[in-house]
Amino acid sequence: MLKSATYIILLTIISICSSDCFSQGKTDIYIPLDGRHEIRLAPHVDTLLNNEEYNYKMTIDPQYRFAELFCERGLAVKIDNFLRITPNSKKQSGIDTLTLRIILFSNNNRVLLYKHIFVKAEPKVYPKTLKKQVETVTLDNMTLERNFSYDKNNFKPKSVFSFATSENIPDTAKKVLSVTISLINKSYSKSYFIKGDQLTQEVLNEIKKQKQPTQTYVRLDIRVGRKVKSVWTRFMMESGNSHSMAAL
Repeated sequence: MLKSATYIILLTIISICSSDCFSQGKTDIYIPLDGRHEIRLAPHVDTLLNNEEYNYKMTIDPQYRFAELFCERGLAVKIDNFLRITPNSKKQSGIDTLTLRIILFSNNNRVLLYKHIFVKAEPKVYPKTLKKQVETVTLDNMTLERNFSYDKNNFKPKSVFSFATSENIPDTAKKVLSVTISLINKSYSKSYFIKGDQLTQEVLNEIKKQKQPTQTYVRLDIRVGRKVKSVWTRFMMESGNSHSMAAL
């Protein structure tokens, strides 16, 4: 009778632990991010609309430093102290779950955290007019369309980022102040900040290393006349394609 009671207690403990942990692979065990002091996300929004972009302010305890970021069923990009998340569920309707995983370092030890975010997938409505972006991002003479694929060989030494705008102003009134580039795939995530408009050798070296399709996010901070704002694009960087193509 005593052995049976002990067995039941052990099963209860295992059940409680499994509900509070998230295992990735055979050795990595992630713990829930909510309520932790190591990192905090604001606002506390747990349900997002599919394919919409959201910004979270990320506060990391000074004892820890950011290491890696992974996102399942979505795209997550760290820019300074902000986390930009775009859910990408394959569901046509109903609720799906996006899983965000963040790794921190402290005293040569890893802290593995995760957060589940509900994603609401709304049915497509036809006909639908696509929202037109006022500005588009260009590299040299090539427009970097959203959700297209581009050969990494298009990114060359001294390539220059610019933008096209529908506003009727002279070229002298347009300027790229800075560029943020993020490269993300299943096992890798890095962001680079460039002051000015020219692609740096450091970023080019990182692009050359990519052997698999890499989700790429580019944001330009620009001045248009007297206004300062941002324009962005995202695309898949491929190896071995000589032209761009729409991503299905």
